[in-house]
Amino acid sequence: MPTKAFLTPVRLGLLGALVTVAIWTAWITASRMAMGSATPLDPSLLAFIRFGTAAVLLAPLWWRFRLIPRGSSPLALLGLLMAGLPYQFLVLQGFYHAPAAEGGPLLTGSLPLFIALLQALLLRERLGLGRIVGVTLITAGVACILGMGLLDIGAGTWRGHLLILAAAFSWSVYTIAFRYSGLSGLQAAAFVGLWSVLLLLPFAGFRILDALQATPGAVLAQQFVVQGLLAGVIALLTYMAALKHLGAARTTAVTALVPVTITIAAVLFLGESPRPIELLGCAAVVLGVLVTSGVLGLPRLIGRQMPAPAPGE
Repeated sequence: MPTKAFLTPVRLGLLGALVTVAIWTAWITASRMAMGSATPLDPSLLAFIRFGTAAVLLAPLWWRFRLIPRGSSPLALLGLLMAGLPYQFLVLQGFYHAPAAEGGPLLTGSLPLFIALLQALLLRERLGLGRIVGVTLITAGVACILGMGLLDIGAGTWRGHLLILAAAFSWSVYTIAFRYSGLSGLQAAAFVGLWSVLLLLPFAGFRILDALQATPGAVLAQQFVVQGLLAGVIALLTYMAALKHLGAARTTAVTALVPVTITIAAVLFLGESPRPIELLGCAAVVLGVLVTSGVLGLPRLIGRQMPAPAPGE
């Protein structure tokens, strides 16, 4: 009697989703460590590490289409670049001002909110009951987190909150553009990596060289692994595997754990202490993501549906 394979498609998809959650958590935690320390790392260096690593590892892909992929809309390609330097610098500056326990849920949780709004406003897609309820919950959660930052305005965390929300909006633009680019996930990552490096070096090349010389080797190695290899390439592969074997709804249900895992990591590794209202906001964001994904059974969208590329890609 033949035995069943241990790694069935569903288990493989679940493994991919869980690995993706772990990588996103590590990436956000490492970004907060890099920017929230007494001597923060240069954002240009971190951007170079992230996109330079992706550009090198994915070189066979961008070498085929050279600088501009044929057949892709110029507007869609510009939208893809929003996931490059704008997203990276907004995230890093956001985590300079805001703790990971607040910024993490804002970054990952507000993506469905902005994507739904862009689809409704730009693509004229009608939102079903599930998405309306989910977006409302996410908005309430975001308001809880933002509200605490505004109450303590002198601390400046509200600046980080707004920058991180702007980063989530940038990634949402990328998500919509990706839909119309005609590229695969790996091709889009190769395109973004290549052009981010080409745009970064003329303006920050000497600054990056100085930062490379001033940064300890152990710190550089950590950032190369987390920013470049894990977040820049491997998370994309594991996320694509999850989408393939689990589908968009179940993948989103698993990745909705990210705000929770980031909060736990922030407490354990960064010494942060989220306040009860912020924990309530995190819970509302997670529930909103689950409802928006359709995994709870509410009607999600009238019209076309689209899985969103991952924020750690």
